[in-house]
Amino acid sequence: MTSGPVNVDGLHRVVGDSLPGAQGKTRDDQVKIDRTVARLCSAQIYTRAKCDAHTVASAARWGEISQDKRGQ
Repeated sequence: MTSGPVNVDGLHRVVGDSLPGAQGKTRDDQVKIDRTVARLCSAQIYTRAKCDAHTVASAARWGEISQDKRGQ
């Protein structure tokens, strides 16, 4: 079993700082969300099931963004 970050600084290094303000309305927003979730998944802060659920939800959102020309 692995252990997660032991303090706030460790958690910040894992999470990064790109998520605040991202709403998933644009490609850039979705990239920020996906990067943050990927980091949480690779640090095993989220369960495999939650990471898989995000992968499915993200793929659906990317499909929506690609059809919405305003999502650029």
